[in-house]
Amino acid sequence: LDSSRKDRDQAAKALRKAEQAVQEQRLKIERSESTLYGGKVVNPKELQDLQLEAESLKKYLSILEDQQLEAMFEFDDEELKYQEVSASHSDIIAQIAHQNDALVEERNVLLQDMTRQESERLAAASNITPQEMRIYDNLRQKKNGIAVAGVIERTCAACGSTLSAAIFSSAQMPNKITRCAACGRILYVG
Repeated sequence: LDSSRKDRDQAAKALRKAEQAVQEQRLKIERSESTLYGGKVVNPKELQDLQLEAESLKKYLSILEDQQLEAMFEFDDEELKYQEVSASHSDIIAQIAHQNDALVEERNVLLQDMTRQESERLAAASNITPQEMRIYDNLRQKKNGIAVAGVIERTCAACGSTLSAAIFSSAQMPNKITRCAACGRILYVG
């Protein structure tokens, strides 16, 4: 947007400069023609020189007017580009605002969910002995936050090792902590 604005401003400056050059050239032509047709100069040689000068000034005016027209086209192109970029910028700002609103809403939902899960965790932890809680906390630290693994088809869901019949039957008992022989995580069936 800033780059497009800068390009548009440069094109506007070039257009103003071209318009000013055309205006100055027209003033020169007017002065030359007023001297030529004013009747003050009577010498035929001077009159011929003034007429040639007026024609030369008119030819240069034509060139300046062409440059002015090109500058007008350039300015129109840059103005159109700027309007497109500005509209796109506005759309992007609106999208970002919408995404921010969605993220804030999602954050609020996650915070509520986290609060609910924390209260559920505290309620569940009240039935666990301090010694068992220390085992769980130590495993969480050592195993990247995953201290408990499910049992799927007689294998540990965390490490994939096959469980012996004794460990599998022990994991099915809800009041006993059974750990995987390979990774050491607490196993649960369900």
